[in-house]
Amino acid sequence: MSTMDDKINRKIHIVRDILNNVYEILEIFKPLLEKMIKMEEAEKFKKNGSFKRAASLFGDISLLCKEIEEDSLMIDLPLDNLGN
Repeated sequence: MSTMDDKINRKIHIVRDILNNVYEILEIFKPLLEKMIKMEEAEKFKKNGSFKRAASLFGDISLLCKEIEEDSLMIDLPLDNLGN
């Protein structure tokens, strides 16, 4: 594997670790977030779309990470095929 491949794989692992940490943080705070969402003050965030936007951003991040991973796999495929 080349140095470039190593760098790409390292970036993929870093992004994966970040997403795993964000997921774990959200799971830890889930009970608190559920209570906060029920508060009257949260109604404005529901109405202005902040909650939907945050969920959408997490979805976008996940898709981008998958795209990065797929791109790195595509880089490896032609090199593997040359050896056959």
